[in-house]
Amino acid sequence: MKTKVIGKGVPKIDSVAKATGEATYTVDMKLPRMLYGKILRSDHPHAKIRSIDISQAEALEGVHAVITAKDVPQNKFAFFQWQADKTILCEDKVRYVGDEVAAVAAVDEDTATKALELLVVDYEPLPAVFDPAEAMKPSAPLIHDKEKNVAFRVERLFGDPDKAFKECDHICEGDYVTDKVPHCCLEVSNTIAKWDPGPDGYLTIWVNSQAPHTQRQEVARILGIPRRQVRIINSVMGGGFGSKLVMDMKVPIAAILSRKTGRPVKIVNSRSEEFSTAKTRYGYRVYVKTGAKKDGRLWAREMRVVADNGAYNDKGPATLNFSSMMFATLYNIPHIKYEGMMVYTNKQMGTAFRGFGNPQCSFACESQLDELAARLGMDPLELRLLNANQPDQVTSCGSEITSCGMRECMEASAKAAGWKEKRKARRRLHGIGMANLVHTGGGGRFYGYNSAEAFIKLAEDGSVSLITSALDMGQGAHTVMAQIAAEELGVTTDAIQVISNDTAVTPYDLGSWGSRTTFMNGNAVLAAARDAKKEIIGVASEMMEVEPGQIVLEDGMVFARGAKDKYTLTEVADYAFNKRGRLLSGKGQYTNMLPPGLGIAEAFVKNIPTFAFGTQMAEVEIDEETGEVKVLKLVSANETGRTLNATLAEGQVEGMVVQGIGYALMEKMVLENGKVINDGFLDFKMPNIGDIPEIETVLVETHDPEGPFGAKGIGESGLVPTAAAIANAIYDACGVRVRELPIDPERLLEAIRG
Repeated sequence: MKTKVIGKGVPKIDSVAKATGEATYTVDMKLPRMLYGKILRSDHPHAKIRSIDISQAEALEGVHAVITAKDVPQNKFAFFQWQADKTILCEDKVRYVGDEVAAVAAVDEDTATKALELLVVDYEPLPAVFDPAEAMKPSAPLIHDKEKNVAFRVERLFGDPDKAFKECDHICEGDYVTDKVPHCCLEVSNTIAKWDPGPDGYLTIWVNSQAPHTQRQEVARILGIPRRQVRIINSVMGGGFGSKLVMDMKVPIAAILSRKTGRPVKIVNSRSEEFSTAKTRYGYRVYVKTGAKKDGRLWAREMRVVADNGAYNDKGPATLNFSSMMFATLYNIPHIKYEGMMVYTNKQMGTAFRGFGNPQCSFACESQLDELAARLGMDPLELRLLNANQPDQVTSCGSEITSCGMRECMEASAKAAGWKEKRKARRRLHGIGMANLVHTGGGGRFYGYNSAEAFIKLAEDGSVSLITSALDMGQGAHTVMAQIAAEELGVTTDAIQVISNDTAVTPYDLGSWGSRTTFMNGNAVLAAARDAKKEIIGVASEMMEVEPGQIVLEDGMVFARGAKDKYTLTEVADYAFNKRGRLLSGKGQYTNMLPPGLGIAEAFVKNIPTFAFGTQMAEVEIDEETGEVKVLKLVSANETGRTLNATLAEGQVEGMVVQGIGYALMEKMVLENGKVINDGFLDFKMPNIGDIPEIETVLVETHDPEGPFGAKGIGESGLVPTAAAIANAIYDACGVRVRELPIDPERLLEAIRG
């Protein structure tokens, strides 16, 4: 079968609907008799709730319900239930500015907003703590009813680092700081809940979730109802980046308001609420120590992370753990020590964000590697090439690397960026820097398994429906799934209808996260397409009276090798349905289990089914008077396994690079007594069209043995090394090493003058 669509730049199948405004987002939906919900949020970072007076709000015309903690289940929630610490509404204490205290449902948004103003809460302010280091001190106020504010701890040890550092000829160490930053999706967090009446009331939720099946479990758990009574319907999503992976409290709040009123209830964040209450990337304070032999071989590395958890647990433990995996895997360093602590503070909670703890550690480690190169008198590229990961390698920490394009990424990016020439040129306030990355290319077995399922069915007219749980957040997942099915069935993507938005229809799936969609869901779709193809071939061989091995599917036609007659897929389907009463369908499943005998915690890097590597090189220019850094060009070489859609892959990388530039140079949340004061796009600085440099994307193919058609996921990797590459370029330009993000003009000028 000839390759028709794999590797081609097929346009996104939903691009026209989104460009014309025909795509329906949850915020566009309006159900019959729908009410509008609003949430009363704490204006204190830490306080006891003495009392709540709801009488005036309840009396307001147009208000249908007012709820407080006494009206909701007091089940506690967290992504990991053993860490549960969050209730739907606060009962006795608030822990950050934005904590949910009460909620209303009214006939329109204006009435709901007025009702919030009529709610009277009597608070007793408590001491608050906003810095994780301060929160760890014995004298710090306790945010939860625990002995200390350390919510979670991770420790990893490989080899003998203490002994190994004594054997090193050169050692670098230092502290690096990254900030909490918001996801800044164009679509704000929102939901609609409709609770049908009756003793076994059925709850339907429309929401923009990255993991609807696991969110269905979360909703059932916190409401204390069976999962079979919950249905999640995903609308078109306007960006996720990890922010919509774990349930937001507005979902159960809307559900309870709907049950109380008997009507659908819609809750939508304002942009201010999105900035101040939606979850953020975790801020890290990282201590790193790296030792090398005099020939440049990396011999030992140590890292300590103190991370800002915010007021409640979410993805913190998983993020800290993943950071340790990537830290231990990038370069095969024999002696590794890692300690991570996730610490409660009186700030909004963190969650998953593209890169999942890897960008924070990459900034620290790859910045320090340039410092070590200077100590060694080596070119930073030469040092990295010397220590590059290799194909079919098992590292000292146990990472099982199969395909690996790390060296190829470095060589390709160096050529595209003109690394050697520009390093020799040495122009004042003009520099070039680089950084490497490793990331998962297929999610992880963090549940003890990693699996996906898909179904394909053909209608009597030959049209193909693909039922998959692969969610499209804008990254083009539906298009890639359609390409995989089309390639195997010998049709164009136009012939494939993708259905993926309803837990009542789609198979169970862990969600779109961890760059797993292409690898996991793609393998399931490929298996389903092969199963369906087998059915089609069976019918066609009977129809044409030839052996199944002679049948070919190509360009939407079905024919026997060497025969003149060709049939459309419609004709074959019509024959199957109307002459033989036979249904044509396919089922596919891909399961990736942990090795036998290993628990999830013990498995460590063996949780990762495949690793993806990459390199970025950034060229910058610094304004000496203002401290402004202008990124002139950024080359990003990313290992794709096999590129399934070059246009979408390049678009993904370009988007990640822009996010990385914002993370490196601009994005900073400004808080006063725990309150976010730059809570809108006018005040929060992030890249706009004028800040985007020339971006050159190099897609390095290595063909992964497990990936669909050899592919790996690249949905996160392009963001991981950007901040480090820019920081290294700044050092090359002006000789100043800035170890705190963002490297904004004020911070850089202070460092230069210092």
